[in-house]
Amino acid sequence: MAQQNTIAGGPLNVVGKRGPNIDAVERVTGRAKYTGDIDIPGMLVARVLRSPRPHARIAAIDTSKAEAVTGVRAVMTYKDAPKVMIWGSRQYALNDRVRFKGEAVAILAAVDAETADRALKLITVEYEPLPFVLDPEEALKPGAPQLFPDGNLEGQPRMLNRGDVEQGLKESDKVIERFYHCPTMWSGGMEPRACVAQWDGDHLTLWASTQAPFRVHGSLTAMFNVPDANVRVISSYVGGGFGTKSAPHTDEALAAMLARKARLPVKLQYTREEEILDSNTRFETKIYVRLGVKKDMTLHALDVKAYINQGAYHTRLGGLGNQSTHVYKSPHVRTVQYRVHTNIPNTGPTRGVGDPQETFAIESVMDEIAIEMGWDPMEFRLKNIKRNGDPIARGAVGTEDGRLVAQALDKCIEAGASRMQWNRRNAVAGSPTGTKARGIGIACTERGGGAGLAGASVRVNLDGSVHVLFASTDIGQGSRTTLSMIASEVLGIPLSLFRTTAGDTEMAPYDGGSYGNRTLQGTGRAVEAAARACLQQILAAASPTLNNAAPADLEIRDSIIRVKADPARQVKVADVMQRRGRSVTGDGATAALQTGVDVERTSGAHFVEVEVDKETGKVHIIKYISAHDVGRPINVTIVENQIEGGTIQGLALTQGEEMRFDERTGACLTGSFVDLKPPTALDFDPRVIEAIIVPNEGTTGPFGGKGLGENPCHPGMAAVANAIYNATGVRLREVPFTRAKILRALSEPRRT
Repeated sequence: MAQQNTIAGGPLNVVGKRGPNIDAVERVTGRAKYTGDIDIPGMLVARVLRSPRPHARIAAIDTSKAEAVTGVRAVMTYKDAPKVMIWGSRQYALNDRVRFKGEAVAILAAVDAETADRALKLITVEYEPLPFVLDPEEALKPGAPQLFPDGNLEGQPRMLNRGDVEQGLKESDKVIERFYHCPTMWSGGMEPRACVAQWDGDHLTLWASTQAPFRVHGSLTAMFNVPDANVRVISSYVGGGFGTKSAPHTDEALAAMLARKARLPVKLQYTREEEILDSNTRFETKIYVRLGVKKDMTLHALDVKAYINQGAYHTRLGGLGNQSTHVYKSPHVRTVQYRVHTNIPNTGPTRGVGDPQETFAIESVMDEIAIEMGWDPMEFRLKNIKRNGDPIARGAVGTEDGRLVAQALDKCIEAGASRMQWNRRNAVAGSPTGTKARGIGIACTERGGGAGLAGASVRVNLDGSVHVLFASTDIGQGSRTTLSMIASEVLGIPLSLFRTTAGDTEMAPYDGGSYGNRTLQGTGRAVEAAARACLQQILAAASPTLNNAAPADLEIRDSIIRVKADPARQVKVADVMQRRGRSVTGDGATAALQTGVDVERTSGAHFVEVEVDKETGKVHIIKYISAHDVGRPINVTIVENQIEGGTIQGLALTQGEEMRFDERTGACLTGSFVDLKPPTALDFDPRVIEAIIVPNEGTTGPFGGKGLGENPCHPGMAAVANAIYNATGVRLREVPFTRAKILRALSEPRRT
């Protein structure tokens, strides 16, 4: 759907157009330098010895034989490691107690991989086994193995309580209780973690595959007790992150520790198995829901209790999102979240954090009660969604002192339903005969974006070219292009004259990083401010050449500065810069996105048509519609790619990526692609996915844009589950939806 490209003062020339990424050629030709491509003369190869036990104390460790191997330059254990926890977590880089199978126990660096691998086998460790626990509910029971002195519960339960849920449930005309389960799931990028560390005296330079260079920077300065100016983190190209690289991790610390001890540069690059076992996984959720409605189709009470498996450690973030509280209106709402430590690998933010899991539960239970009441699930949603002007939490969850603005969930639902032809949906679930059945499902979602500190610099050079510098990273979302387009629109200088430097803490101002729908609305606003600062300087410098015309009366179009009222009076930007004799630089910084009463959110509605083979259990996606409110799209091609990519990732959660653990040993049984079975390009036909951009200009982002990266991943599990039910009459409440589960459910007596 087209959106008029205008701003106050005239039409937009760059924003809202289509186009490829400006770094596309570098990426596809291999010229782009990822961390694994960094090669420094004399660089050592690092290896990590990992625990074979899920929970144990290290009784003794002997590294003498490894240290004696020719070519080994450094060996370290917990005895040598700084006793400073990794940023935001309870984890040391190396510890005398391990809490999951695969945790780092010792590290070494050698002149080559063969030497490092041989030496690693010579390290001997004596373990004192401890009892372990894998299930978050079991971990809270009396007598459960304790991971930390203060127990397994991380902090206090997160709670929201509005109204009186118990009274609301009593007042409801219909109440249902359901349980939904999402296992621990892997959602990492194709590029395994990698980092290269080099010390020059007490100055550290670290190349890292991270989404948040300044977070890593802060973690390392604290760990090594050095000034901020002594640490530089560079993350130019990242081969996918999806949140798993949004916080500091042990690999950066381990590489820096080895490089400091060896006094040589060190590269640590994870294998695929290490990436799966020692990365931020998507945390398991066990969600209990009670939902009450009135006969007039209004949602009256919602009670959500969630147990969240945080694994052995966590990266500060972990919990459900806002699907229970921000999507639908209800006078009585209560949510309780227990964040629990268990002896499985670390969990952390993965695309959507807890929103996909929560969306699965909320959008499934909304469907279930609508069907039991004989209501159209789409009409039930339209009746109860929050709309512009409705109260909504501002800041901390639970403080409903805001007012929803720039919302377009109703438009997303209507656009998606029209494109899917919702009226084709089976009136009675499972009514089709034959071996194959088709059904249609719906799921809605919402999210915020743009929070936290952001900064950027823009420099216009003497030749009229532009350099945009920002410390967040382009992890595939196209931020190099999008941010350059924002600056191009402000400056009136063609995109072909732009280049970027991304992810360098020494070159750009502080920025929180690329995560949480924040790059466009956070870093984007900083780039816009920086570009406007440059614009004012350029126009002021051009004024004498244009008969002292006031800067406010000037504009730039295609690198030509002209008088608005008399376009024939003009001068080239490059000529003005040459006369000025020095470049123009502008800095931009933003803090909290929303400080007033108005609260802006980003919403979406997904519709899917599936075909279920009742003899094999195979689910085939026939058609998938992803309708999203993105504000004003900065680059339409990038926005559509984001929607389609996120949709595919959400669908992937329905098919595979489940991390399973042996209850007897605590070992991960899916530590490879062969066992993990992540879907490939052969599993999804992108032609069946249609992205719909719903016009709805935002109020806070640059040129009315909104963050989008997280949302498209949220609805897939719920939409497919609802479509499978519509096709077969079988309700699936646990992902992934394997063929075995579907066949088992089809063979069982129907029950609620």
